[in-house]
Amino acid sequence: MLRDFADEKFDYLLDNYGKNNNLSAFQKSMDVAVQLMQQSFFDIKAKCKNEEEKQLAKEAFDAQIAYIIANYDRFFSNL
Repeated sequence: MLRDFADEKFDYLLDNYGKNNNLSAFQKSMDVAVQLMQQSFFDIKAKCKNEEEKQLAKEAFDAQIAYIIANYDRFFSNL
């Protein structure tokens, strides 16, 4: 449901600003990123031995997401 909502919102950009390679590639890469995050989660879930390792894994993913958000904020502050 959330993916459909996100795609619907992004389709507005594609329809109004052109279906260029950067826009469509970004949208597709988000789907791939979420799929890889999910698969990575399953991979590490089986290998984490304790709560400390689970917390370290979560912090690693938090850092990646923070990187995306920081750049998002920077780019759109200049829009």
